[in-house]
Amino acid sequence: MQVLAGLIVNSLSEVGRARQLYAAGGSKSGNTKRHHLWCEFGYPERLDFDQFYNMYERNGAAFGAVHKLLDACWIDKPTIVDGDETKKSEETTPWEKNVTKLMKKYWAKVKDADRRNMVGHYSALILQFADNRGWNEPVNRDVMRLSRNLGLVKMIPAWEAQIKPGELEQDQLLPSYGMPKFYYFQEQNVGDNGNISGPNRSITIHPERVIIFCEGSEDESSLSGIPLLRAGYNDLLDMAKTSGGSAEGFLKNASRQLGINMSKETNIKTIIDEAKKAGYSGLAEALNGAIQKLNSGTDSALVTQDGEAKVLSVAAADPAPTWTTSANQFSSSIQIPFTIQFGQQTGRLASDQDKNDFAKRCNGRREGFQTDRVTAILERLWTVEVIEPPKSGEVTITWSDLLAPSEKEKIANMKEMATVAKDTQQAYGTPAFTEDEIREVGGYDPLPEADKPKGADESAKNIDPLTGEPIEQSTEAGKSDNSTQQS
Repeated sequence: MQVLAGLIVNSLSEVGRARQLYAAGGSKSGNTKRHHLWCEFGYPERLDFDQFYNMYERNGAAFGAVHKLLDACWIDKPTIVDGDETKKSEETTPWEKNVTKLMKKYWAKVKDADRRNMVGHYSALILQFADNRGWNEPVNRDVMRLSRNLGLVKMIPAWEAQIKPGELEQDQLLPSYGMPKFYYFQEQNVGDNGNISGPNRSITIHPERVIIFCEGSEDESSLSGIPLLRAGYNDLLDMAKTSGGSAEGFLKNASRQLGINMSKETNIKTIIDEAKKAGYSGLAEALNGAIQKLNSGTDSALVTQDGEAKVLSVAAADPAPTWTTSANQFSSSIQIPFTIQFGQQTGRLASDQDKNDFAKRCNGRREGFQTDRVTAILERLWTVEVIEPPKSGEVTITWSDLLAPSEKEKIANMKEMATVAKDTQQAYGTPAFTEDEIREVGGYDPLPEADKPKGADESAKNIDPLTGEPIEQSTEAGKSDNSTQQS
């Protein structure tokens, strides 16, 4: 009875510890029965920037995911409009020309800050000004007002590991309540363990000189950012295990690992003595030496007197189904169709539906997060007097539509519309589309009035809708105009 009572107590203790572990967040897998499931699968319980960065640097699928989305979203540059979207079609203003010219030099920096934001929880774009002040001080607006565009020296993208928020503002009456009073910037490159020469200084930076890129953080907290690779991190590990394990099995099979099977009549002691006389520590070392020489050369031979050599190999499993399952889950986590992310080995291209889904994903990101960050940069520049504020008091960022048809598709649409116009002209006497409507679909401006063919509309009315032949016009009621044919 005492033994049984002890077992019951131990069992209850284990259940209590398991519940405490689960309540404390010790089991991220959500499995209430197997609290160490992720540990058994080799998944980390918690993820930090270093793990995301290393995955991005060394895993092809992770690197491809970041750049596939990044390059598609930044395939062209936005249009900066002084005012709302209705002002886009109007003539470009001097303010728009000035800002567009300024940003043309820095779009690559903005894009790189976005790349670093995708990898980590956040990134930063540090603005360097020639304002005769230290980086830990507010921007000198008097100097900026005189130098304007020339006062902006650099835009410096920074990784999450390089820039950290400092003390937070505690005064609830200030608009900056809860925001950092300053940032710590470590100039040393990420991934540099001291082997790469470069700056290794720690600098304090005023918030006016920093633009934070933190996608997914609607509460404006840098700790709430969502790394692109976080949701699919376990799937990336599975893909690496599947492909790496398959490659390792292939290598082991190709290395001709041999097993020597001695018969029962073999005198092992004699062989060991001979091996020691030859300078080996024992039989195993002697056999390993012989096999190593065999594998190092293509013309080597292995001679045995009373032993049979067999190649140790296993039939490698096909990694494709397992890898594809993990790859599909990873594609779902980054919201990029599998055929867009990895392509097709059969030569089949991505479907139109996949292309449209990816284009919608990119359009949404451009009109949401990217527009917000570009607007924040422009607002900061006119706040510190690098540029003048927009005349209308607001700025609009517009992007091209990635769902818009290509040039080839536009030509095909114009051809189809022209065919419909011709058919409806013959059938009803009036075309369904005008020439300008067809030109608009192709992206062309309407023809000037002077270039339009004269009498086109009138001649269309003189066509028989059934036969397509010209109709004779009468000069008087009931009489045809055949005077030119009479002598």
